[in-house]
Amino acid sequence: MNDILISHASQIATPVRGPKRGKALQDITIHKNASIYCVDGIIRIVGSAKAVESQITGNPTVINADGKTVIPGFVDAHTHLVFAGTRENEFVQRLSGMTYKEIAEKGGGILSTVQKTRAASKDELIQISMHYLHRALAHGTTTMEVKTGYGLEPETEMKMLDVIHELNTLHSIELIPTFLGAHSFPKDISRETYIEQVITMIPEAAKRGAKFCDVFCEPGYYTVEESRQILERAKECGMRPRIHTDQFLHSDGVRLAVELEAASVDHLEQLSDEDISLLAGSNTTAILFPGVSLFLGYNYPPARRIIDNGCITAIGTDFNPGSCMCLSMQMMMSLACTQMKLLPAEAMTAATVNPAYSLGLNNIGALEPGMQADLLICNVPNYEMIPYFFGENHVEMVVKKGVIVYESTDTKIQ
Repeated sequence: MNDILISHASQIATPVRGPKRGKALQDITIHKNASIYCVDGIIRIVGSAKAVESQITGNPTVINADGKTVIPGFVDAHTHLVFAGTRENEFVQRLSGMTYKEIAEKGGGILSTVQKTRAASKDELIQISMHYLHRALAHGTTTMEVKTGYGLEPETEMKMLDVIHELNTLHSIELIPTFLGAHSFPKDISRETYIEQVITMIPEAAKRGAKFCDVFCEPGYYTVEESRQILERAKECGMRPRIHTDQFLHSDGVRLAVELEAASVDHLEQLSDEDISLLAGSNTTAILFPGVSLFLGYNYPPARRIIDNGCITAIGTDFNPGSCMCLSMQMMMSLACTQMKLLPAEAMTAATVNPAYSLGLNNIGALEPGMQADLLICNVPNYEMIPYFFGENHVEMVVKKGVIVYESTDTKIQ
């Protein structure tokens, strides 16, 4: 049996089962001087140390969490994990005054990473991605969505899906694959021909395990009608839509997402009040990326209006080599609080149970009996310290499905 007892935590803090919208994002259950007992990867009981210990059978692994806080594992519902090469040269170019668009027009941006990813072997991509996954795990991510999109041709797009599948067998972080063939346009074929290729790739992407299909619905990339054509075909093949939109310029991407009952609509830096109302009346999750706004130096999404109007709201890293080379959901929580004015409770919900909902996972994101035992032990006395004491990694131990998958040298196992 895989039994584990985390005992005498200063605080066990958790959202309740989601999804949460509006003021409900602030609903955090706090157990003080508490313990949590997990059996065969499932949480059996959470509460006072005395109440939990009365339910113990057998001889579980005991972890002393005295003075520490236990929270759910982070769910990062938007990443571009699989890629070759880095773009620190573009970072310097932006600091020297060039815009994201100007860099892309000179052969940089997405197409620069496409060239390197096409040239990399499957084994090379696995090795690179494993390095990033180790870092993400150490910072508390236990579930991660991973997109294709750096192939822009059938061979490399399918190679990326195969890499994601292989990584899922090699690493403790649970990976959810998304097909993003419609990320940009290759330069070697016409726009119309490539859209036909994307549509042709969709059935094979579904066979190779893609759960979602994403499109960069943005002026200069895919139009609303092109996005609709791609996503409707994806739905026919059993993949739920996700949409990048309103990052640089406003479009009708949110309206399309709501119409297609998309799992999520992501970025939203240029979101209108009308779009917020549409989202609030839907079950589509708004996923926001404070790290991108920080890194690119542009405006943050209107998170306060999004939440206050009743939208299901999540935050993520958007980890990628061009606009957010950061894997820390702790840092995203801090930026969400300081720059987008979320309360720590809202940031916690937006980093756990709501992104889990967007991925169709109802068994993670909260620490309640019957939920999967994905949790973190953090070296802070309460969860509010995580966004407050920023720039630090507060995670001392990561438990995934009831198994200890990461621990620092300071953790005490009895």
